[in-house]
Amino acid sequence: MFKRYFTLIVVPDATSEFKQIKVPYFLTRGILLLTGVVVLAISGMSYYMLAHYKNMKELVTALPEFRKNTSSQKELIDRYERDISELRQMVSRLKLVNAKLMLMAGVELGSDSPVNLAIGGLDEKLDLSILPDDLQQGLEENIENKIASLDSLRDAATDQEEVSQRIMEFFQDQQTLLDSTPSIWPVKGWITSGFGTRKSPFTGKRSMHYGLDIATKSGTAIIAPANGIVSYSGKKGAFGNVLVIDHGNGFVTFYGHCKKLLKKVGNKVKRGDIIAQVGNTGRSTGSHLHYEVRVKGVAENPTKYILDM
Repeated sequence: MFKRYFTLIVVPDATSEFKQIKVPYFLTRGILLLTGVVVLAISGMSYYMLAHYKNMKELVTALPEFRKNTSSQKELIDRYERDISELRQMVSRLKLVNAKLMLMAGVELGSDSPVNLAIGGLDEKLDLSILPDDLQQGLEENIENKIASLDSLRDAATDQEEVSQRIMEFFQDQQTLLDSTPSIWPVKGWITSGFGTRKSPFTGKRSMHYGLDIATKSGTAIIAPANGIVSYSGKKGAFGNVLVIDHGNGFVTFYGHCKKLLKKVGNKVKRGDIIAQVGNTGRSTGSHLHYEVRVKGVAENPTKYILDM
């Protein structure tokens, strides 16, 4: 059937007879071709494994450094997380305090730049099994996110600081106004004549009484009802010895019929300071203090401003 053969002679040992094996030519070519394919496959696998081994070796060599960098950057992220958490709490507390102060002040200071305190932490957990380059990029992106969060909180804190400053200025203005408001009695006694129209004890006719007459023992100390500067100290017609204090913000107080004046023009006084003594100087029916409060030149009822009524 087969016309061409290859003859293989096999000699088992020196004393044995040799054997002949005939192999068809086409079968020999198939064996050689199969052998070549196997050799090429083995060579390809060897090259792939060698290249893969080289990459793995480089990765293993670099892994300690990557781990070191990863650990350092992870610590940095953790620190950012702690800082952000503390700042978030501080800004929240500051915002709450500001809200309470605005409520106490009874004013609406506005909210031009509302603060969004919903600033979270990491969006997702890092997958530490990914390749170093991707891991490095992931860490850097998360660090950038933390920096952005800190920037947002810084802006929020700045906004609340501005609100706090405005509240402080408001209360400072209110404190200045309160300090200059004659809010306490200048002397303890009883009111013998109130503010408004009355029948004059001297003429019997009705006339305007621009203050309060407070009767008490002669020599009783008269105190300043608010901070201010003495603008007049001396005699003034029917009011006898008179002291006038300019409290600022339009408030001026007047003290008449004093026995003795204890302050001079230009003296600064504080609420509660003794400024004069009750007397009976000028046109008077007895020992008392004539007390007036003028606001921007207009006489007003002193009891309107006295808090300890």
